[in-house]
Amino acid sequence: MARLLAARDSTTIHLNLSRRHQRLARRYRQTAMADAIKPFIDALKDKADLAEESDFDRQAAEDAVSAADADLDDAVRNLFDSAKIAERNDLTGRLLDTLFPDGRFTTITDAADADEPALVEALIARLASLGDKHPLAPHVALLRTAISEVNAAFKAHDEAVTAMQVADAAESLAASNLRKQYEANYLDARKQLNRALAERLFPASRASSPSPAALVKAPAPQK
Repeated sequence: MARLLAARDSTTIHLNLSRRHQRLARRYRQTAMADAIKPFIDALKDKADLAEESDFDRQAAEDAVSAADADLDDAVRNLFDSAKIAERNDLTGRLLDTLFPDGRFTTITDAADADEPALVEALIARLASLGDKHPLAPHVALLRTAISEVNAAFKAHDEAVTAMQVADAAESLAASNLRKQYEANYLDARKQLNRALAERLFPASRASSPSPAALVKAPAPQK
């Protein structure tokens, strides 16, 4: 018996069974059925391709977040190293205590990605308090650039996730529309053709597949 499509089926299964049905319909000269399902196959293929591309974009945006965060970590470490050198040259400055009150940079670099920019902003404020003429002052611009890149990467990632969700929803809708047409073709085949030919137009079901029998109206009892 024919194997109908189910909502749990993947896009690959939707396209595979529908294309097989389309080929079988053409083989047995049921052109109207083949033509009826073609736009739904094409629509799902297009939406699936867009969804795949949107997921690639999301992955790229995720990589960009990781890279920007790593660059920000480097900028913080570089300031810490420069502050250690500066403190050795001027033991009265206590730069590390001023810039890194807990004595380490990992409090910032090991923080959650979403929390790190605010921690670096606080670090910049402490650094800026030393004055524009301080030897470490150039690190202010470096840190601000790194924060800007992190914030831009976060924004791009959020947009990519939203775009992916929209594309996934469009793919799901296209799959639903294809299922409806597939079922409509099956019902039309059972109504218009003899049972043996109607069943030939659709790939056979597996033991675990849902039966399409419920979609076929039982004949009225004879009086």
